[in-house]
Amino acid sequence: MAIQNATNVVIQVSTDSSEGNLQTLAHCTSASLSLTRDLRDSTTKSSEAWSQSLAGLKSWELSGDGFVELVDSITAYDPYDSASGTLMGYKKLYDLWAAGTEVYVKFGKDGSGNHYEGKGFISSLSADGGVEENATYSISITGSGTLSVGN
Repeated sequence: MAIQNATNVVIQVSTDSSEGNLQTLAHCTSASLSLTRDLRDSTTKSSEAWSQSLAGLKSWELSGDGFVELVDSITAYDPYDSASGTLMGYKKLYDLWAAGTEVYVKFGKDGSGNHYEGKGFISSLSADGGVEENATYSISITGSGTLSVGN
């Protein structure tokens, strides 16, 4: 069995409408993908007091956490995309959120291999700075449309 090492699972973001110019989120410490499906009530009198449902709308959301660096991008070795050489910083994420920019996102194994991809909007962005602690951020990207599986 090939169990995925979570260190290699990343979130990449681009303002292009496709894979062009993908940047890995800088200083990311966690990455999550959540898939949901709404259910439609289909209970009738003949359901014998049991609730019944039918499948409804599907939705998805990416979320992640990381350490704050208040810059657009960080010129550094990106182990997940050797072509880019830059990581996306908190300030750029803020700018995308503030402008309501639709982003192309990729979630999965270190820039290659199996992954999930789609378009969405930054729906939540927060930063936290405790006394003598690392400043951290949290981000949520809510999908707009299809989430595709790529490889």
